[in-house]
Amino acid sequence: MAREDLPAKGAILQRDEETYAIPIDLPGGVMDLPSARRIAEVAQKYQARTLKITGDARLALIGIREQDIGNVYTDLDLPIQPGMALCQQYIKVCPGNAFCIRGQQDTLAFARRLKEAFYPFPKIAAKIKIGISGCFNSCAEPAIKDLGLIGLTKGWVLMVGGAGGKEPLIARTIARDLDADQALAATGKILHYYRGMAARHQTRNFRLGTILAKEGTERLRRICGFA
Repeated sequence: MAREDLPAKGAILQRDEETYAIPIDLPGGVMDLPSARRIAEVAQKYQARTLKITGDARLALIGIREQDIGNVYTDLDLPIQPGMALCQQYIKVCPGNAFCIRGQQDTLAFARRLKEAFYPFPKIAAKIKIGISGCFNSCAEPAIKDLGLIGLTKGWVLMVGGAGGKEPLIARTIARDLDADQALAATGKILHYYRGMAARHQTRNFRLGTILAKEGTERLRRICGFA
């Protein structure tokens, strides 16, 4: 019987069609030394072939046998992390002012708040990717994310509708100088709007940027209180 991905376990079948890659969540792409040591020990115990930092700032253990997947999560003291549904996309975040000399806002703290408030994201019929950067260098690529935030001295710049891939889109700025509470509240309203629009017949399965290209941003601005 052919093997397949195991979405409920967040396990992705590898090219050898025998082993899997499983994700470890690294909030903000950061881990402390005890966590790094434990991950290395578990990877060695279950004979992972390699470790890979993914584009969504998680750590993939590659080369795990199917019968070991549950034990890997147990030994890491982590819940199984399903991660392949369309709405289960990532928050990409730079180090912000916690570490970077250029950072002007605490991106890591804001990313944690956002994840606690909304992840897993409400069921959306299309992808939702979020990028959070602490300065205009935009290391987390907020301008090509469905929802992007840039932290500046006066507050957060909020952008919507970006995308990479086959038909790239640049996100549109809809607000500036937001404090963290305002940015968090606006994020919730944008996710609610996106969920509704991505379920409509006319815009079903469309990315947010494609929806906004058809519908404009005025309604979304009003919903967020930025009109």
